[in-house]
Amino acid sequence: MADVFSPLLDRIGGPRRALIIIVGVVAAGLIFAVAQWAGAPTWVPAYVGVPVESVNQFTDKLDQAGVKYRLERGGADIMVAANDLAKARVALAKGGLPNTGRPGLELFDQPSWGMTDFTQRINYRRALEGELERTIGKMRGVDAAQVHLVLHETDGFAAQDRPTEASVVLKLKNGADADADVVKGIAHLVASSVEGLTSERVTIVDDGGRLLSEAEEPSSPIGLTSRQLQMQRDVEDYLRGKAEKIVADMVGQNNLRVQVSAAMSFDQIQRTTASVDPDKQAVTAEQKAEIVPGAQGGAGQNNTSTTYENTRSTESVVAAPGALKRLTVAVLVADRPAPAGSKAAPTPRTADELKQIETMVRSAVGADSTRGDQVSVVSVPFAPAVVIPPEAPKTDLVRVVQTAQRPLLGVLGLAMIIVVVLFSLKSLKPAGASTGAIAAGQQMMALPAASGAAPTIAPMPFAPVMLPTNTMRDKVNSTIEQQPDVAARVVRAWLKEG
Repeated sequence: MADVFSPLLDRIGGPRRALIIIVGVVAAGLIFAVAQWAGAPTWVPAYVGVPVESVNQFTDKLDQAGVKYRLERGGADIMVAANDLAKARVALAKGGLPNTGRPGLELFDQPSWGMTDFTQRINYRRALEGELERTIGKMRGVDAAQVHLVLHETDGFAAQDRPTEASVVLKLKNGADADADVVKGIAHLVASSVEGLTSERVTIVDDGGRLLSEAEEPSSPIGLTSRQLQMQRDVEDYLRGKAEKIVADMVGQNNLRVQVSAAMSFDQIQRTTASVDPDKQAVTAEQKAEIVPGAQGGAGQNNTSTTYENTRSTESVVAAPGALKRLTVAVLVADRPAPAGSKAAPTPRTADELKQIETMVRSAVGADSTRGDQVSVVSVPFAPAVVIPPEAPKTDLVRVVQTAQRPLLGVLGLAMIIVVVLFSLKSLKPAGASTGAIAAGQQMMALPAASGAAPTIAPMPFAPVMLPTNTMRDKVNSTIEQQPDVAARVVRAWLKEG
């Protein structure tokens, strides 16, 4: 093997051999680096936002389970390989992690010997707060919650009991805004879980300090205003739906617009009436005094005292808030369209049609003329609807590239390395290599014929070419003389290829 490569190495020369070795080392290093990078694991977050004081507990459990991890964002995020994610979470859960947040009712799992009544009350409040935090934290859109309860002790000598109050701090996911229904649901959840607490006394804020729901007195002006607006919107939406439903069957759903404005009275009136009926009397008290005659024959006497009470009636009336004072309804109806195939413009609807629509709307919303209700119906041309054609579905190339990112880049890197190596080897090939090979071949074909070593080979029609004296030619001649059979097989192969 050394004899075969020695002539080639001697012909290449020292500088070119060094360059080939350098290119080979660099190519091998690049192949190794690309293979390591392509085979590196994909790191995914196991837990995000871990408190700094709890990171040590997480890393100890992962070390015990033999799971490799990385810490990012100052140690707040724990990253593990995608293949080890389930193993890491199982190992942490087995160790009771994450245990962020306050404990719940498990506080009472431990013996309470020697605890005072004050300590038990504090533990009960802590357990209740912890359970509420866990429940609220599992709601959709809520990342974490913190609950504070103010539980006052019952005092029989107090002139007035102090109400129970609560405050909730919400940390929403991705900094989103809290939905009003979610805030209301949290307030009712906390109020239903704590004895003596009402939803009006639950204050809810987000982690940015914005007030989402404030504790209000039921009779406060702010509380009444919010209820008034909600009740007014509900009434208006209900009446608008009734009007649209009855008119849409006549003119079409897309040819109708209805707006309802309801003026409502939210005055709370409490009236008490006391009346006396003089014609109806009843005996309330009666006294009698009777004198019995004595032995001397004196006259007897009877005294009677009767007290009568006239009939009285007391009536207490409380008017419920939300009485409807006046309705104003505005109805827009599209003009009558032109017949199909006609280029004429739409024509306004007739007065009879508008009157008929007004009558139906009045009946649907319960309009009362004596109350001052107004219903207006106008025929106007509607703007033509602009139909936006749906976009053709697009292939998510970005997701595909991200999924096969490492394999594709690995193959591309290997291809580039191979191309660089081939170009380098091509540039190192000497220009006279092909000419020398041809001359050597001609010499090998001529010499066996002259010596008679291979009688099966026909004499070549051309004269042997005399090569300049050099070491390579001498070695080729020596090889032919020592192994004439091999040289003959080479010549046959060349002749067949020619």
